[in-house]
Amino acid sequence: MQKRAIVIGGGMAGLSAGAYLQMNGFDTRIFELNETPGGVCTSWKRGDYTVDWCIHWLVGSGSSDSFYERWSELIDISKIEMVDHETYAVVEDEHGDTITLYTDLEQLEVEMLKTAPEDVDKIYEFVDACRKLAKLNMPNEQSQEVANLWYKMKWFWKMLPYLGVFGKYSKISTAEYASGFQNPLLRKAVGHLFEPEVPILFCMMTLAWMYKKAAGYPVGGSLNFARRVAERYEALGGTFHYNSRVDKILVEQDRAVGIQLAGGELYFADYIVSAADGHATLFDMLGGKYLSPEFEEYYQQRKTFPSLVYVAFGIGRTFQATPHSYLFPLPEPIRIDPQTEIRDLHLRVHNFDPTLAPYGKTLLSTMIETRNWNYWVDLQRNDPEQYRQEKQQIANALIHVLDEKLGNVRDLVEMVDVTTPATIIGFTNNWKGSFEGWLLTPETGFRQLPSALPGLDNFYMCGHWIAVGGGVPTAMLSGRNVAQLICAREQVPFGTLEPA
Repeated sequence: MQKRAIVIGGGMAGLSAGAYLQMNGFDTRIFELNETPGGVCTSWKRGDYTVDWCIHWLVGSGSSDSFYERWSELIDISKIEMVDHETYAVVEDEHGDTITLYTDLEQLEVEMLKTAPEDVDKIYEFVDACRKLAKLNMPNEQSQEVANLWYKMKWFWKMLPYLGVFGKYSKISTAEYASGFQNPLLRKAVGHLFEPEVPILFCMMTLAWMYKKAAGYPVGGSLNFARRVAERYEALGGTFHYNSRVDKILVEQDRAVGIQLAGGELYFADYIVSAADGHATLFDMLGGKYLSPEFEEYYQQRKTFPSLVYVAFGIGRTFQATPHSYLFPLPEPIRIDPQTEIRDLHLRVHNFDPTLAPYGKTLLSTMIETRNWNYWVDLQRNDPEQYRQEKQQIANALIHVLDEKLGNVRDLVEMVDVTTPATIIGFTNNWKGSFEGWLLTPETGFRQLPSALPGLDNFYMCGHWIAVGGGVPTAMLSGRNVAQLICAREQVPFGTLEPA
């Protein structure tokens, strides 16, 4: 008899788990609380504009990285137009001086040396580490949880030349590493490569991926990309249930047997996979009954990625002379909420994707981080008018800044969209409105938490609450790994089927 599996959550991890289980003979259903697939990997329409919320770069966009093989198992990624940016960002200081962070490592080295000759030794060290990582093609075809000794030995042998780089730079945060540069502009640029608390190794790997053209942007945006994976899942015979919030995981004699939806409907299966929010899964759907000490520690002590106030503008002109990623200081700080004030603005100019705006017009956006998620949730719930006014004030302040900085903006604003942590929680149910789950730090390292829970049979978790550091490719791989675990449990050889 064909084994059945229920997947909770239709984000990238859930789509991946469902698709790979379908490839291996399982009958699956995905239950998604929204009317669209993708979860965090999403976009939405606002008039003639598409607000793209997720993918800045996609690891595996090019064939020089092993993630390309994984994506090719799910979709024909060769048919997606990818944009490989020549620059990672342009960073400006309070004096108006700029540094361009090129994705070509030779150009990057020249630019860094021109900007900060006093940092010559540290620049060579940084770029040499990026060059070395560009040669790495990390094995990921087998989950470490099911891999045999021979595969683990091959994995270790392939990783051996890079263990020194990993060991050194995974223990240093981006902020700490940046503080070692003498030049203030270069110090600022490196410090803003990504979250200041993540290991500098992640930033080096990102530049290495971009250098070898394996971290491009998929034209069409995030939801368009997620829909391709969802269509593949359904083409493999999977069933999608949209607008289906799961309230409870049904357990009999410490064995997961089904789910109960918010409307009371019951569904049963041989395996239950949660690719949904980790906190909601463990503490709500399972009532906190199957927590391991490791999970308890994470939910009590570990940091999540912050939440966001995400602001997008549709502007009735192009910005060809403006960098696509531009960090510059504000004339005056802007208050975002009672705990959040910004002194720099990281502007994204989406002129590289013509599908997001009408011809001759441009989508501009900025992600503003905040950890004051409960302020926005309370405001939305208890004072909707003040909530609306707060969002409008932020938009007005940013329009003023952009008009002064770029010129000819205020009178050409055609669309304004402001999402808050309350929006994120309402749409994704992510704990604390986090945009990417557990924050990757030198203390957590690159790791995957256990997919199974102690004492609970036939249940697995995947997604960015399991794969520390999150990200679309990581979530996809997490879902694939869970499919491998279930196949191993059923003694079914795990296989893949490339798209027809």
